[in-house]
Amino acid sequence: MSGTVHTSVEMANLALAHLKEAPIRDFDFSSVASRWFRNHYAAHRDTYLAMHDWDFAVELVNLPAETQKPSFRWSYQYRKPTGTLRIPQQTVAGEPDGRTIPFEVIGQRLMSDFAPPFPLRHIKRVTSEAEFSPLFVHGFSLFLAAGCAHVITGKNSRAEALRQAANEAFEQAGGFDAQQGTPLPSIDLDIITDR
Repeated sequence: MSGTVHTSVEMANLALAHLKEAPIRDFDFSSVASRWFRNHYAAHRDTYLAMHDWDFAVELVNLPAETQKPSFRWSYQYRKPTGTLRIPQQTVAGEPDGRTIPFEVIGQRLMSDFAPPFPLRHIKRVTSEAEFSPLFVHGFSLFLAAGCAHVITGKNSRAEALRQAANEAFEQAGGFDAQQGTPLPSIDLDIITDR
């Protein structure tokens, strides 16, 4: 069921195919399925994007410091880019084996002692389905199907089976996606406790 999709409706129809349900034409009020996708598609998309450092959703930006300093604890504050879904571990110059940059996210700002500009690697919201990778499409279609299964089919067992399939697809897709390029090291939790 994986492949290239160009619209949110095509993505939703892949999920419906997992449920053996008829496709929809739009996110409107013409059916239970179309209403569910109208209300829940964007939230499920953002959740699935935020769950992994998908290569197509990673963005590198240099953030300028804001003129106002944090009240305490940190030396600088930076405004998160619009559409940021998650900020993973950061390293100096983005180097995979570079020194970890301590930071804290508070609301729409990132606080750190790192002098500007802050080299941010973040997971951004991607709203163009044509940018989704085939592995993401496959896993996300199962994730969507699991999310709407009970509402559309009324079968808890089908929802549970799809949740399991979605988890397996996520593990596999995340593993393959992570093998592209040099991986970042695992975060050292001592950094958090030593602050």
